[in-house]
Amino acid sequence: MLTAHKVFSRTELESRYEIILENYCKSVNIEALTMVDMARKEILPAVEAYAQDLSDTLIAKAAAVPGLSGRYEKNLIAKLSELADEIDSAITALETEAIRYKTITDVTEAAFMIRDVILQRMAELRVVCDEAETLTAEKYWPFPTYEKLLFGVR
Repeated sequence: MLTAHKVFSRTELESRYEIILENYCKSVNIEALTMVDMARKEILPAVEAYAQDLSDTLIAKAAAVPGLSGRYEKNLIAKLSELADEIDSAITALETEAIRYKTITDVTEAAFMIRDVILQRMAELRVVCDEAETLTAEKYWPFPTYEKLLFGVR
């Protein structure tokens, strides 16, 4: 339609298409790298700090009350440690694909990779970080919680 009415030539349309794809790829790549940075520098340390404090609490309770099971702390420490490992693996997977993305020179192929791989890895990282958020005490979490974002507006 645009070529039939001589609004754009086929070359102009293809050029615009390529520019839009490049912008899409660059935007998502920036989001992916930001996500890696946030997870590695903010979320993992928060989860680890909370697990460490739980460990200290467990030791203090065991010293104060010998024979205490500490089941809550042990289970939560184990779950947080598992999540930390999963977050680390998800970060590595996303980072690896982001590096591979940079080697692609064809913009269409890059857009397909963003759609099919990078966004998938981002979603995987998001899932484990969201689960860690639900288990980490609020004072340790480095970002506003969903509750604060949704209901904390004053």
